[in-house]
Amino acid sequence: MHDSAGTLPLSPLHTSTVLILKEGQRPLLEFLRNLTPQVLLATTALLLWVRLDFRRIDLSNLPSTVAFFFCVGLFCLAFLANLNQFVDALLDNLGVYARFARRERMRGLDPRNAVFRTFRAMFRHRPTLLLDFLGTVIVANIGLLTVTVSALNAVRAALR
Repeated sequence: MHDSAGTLPLSPLHTSTVLILKEGQRPLLEFLRNLTPQVLLATTALLLWVRLDFRRIDLSNLPSTVAFFFCVGLFCLAFLANLNQFVDALLDNLGVYARFARRERMRGLDPRNAVFRTFRAMFRHRPTLLLDFLGTVIVANIGLLTVTVSALNAVRAALR
């Protein structure tokens, strides 16, 4: 099957179920569970950062500086790995739409319009998948915000 323009193949397997309520439950719980070590890494990095002075080079602070950059790097890697695992559950279902967006861009459409047309096609053919995608983006941002706020609160409490 194709849409009216003949560009978006649809398979009968594309059902209208919200993935986050079915197959996406396990990835969502894993994502939320994996936020705890990220809070620990971010808190440690912030506690180290408070005591560092980056305006001058001071070799006496080298161990703390290395530990700070190690925690920041590990936090970034952990967040990206956690986010990738979470999004993987949706990417299998977004393959058709990613190809559609690439085709639209190859036709000369600017990236913003290609994304808009892709979302419009997704809404027309699989509205629940669009909701899953938007829900994933929202959950990821809330997760990052939660880690940031938790780390800042832990640092504030530790410095009192």
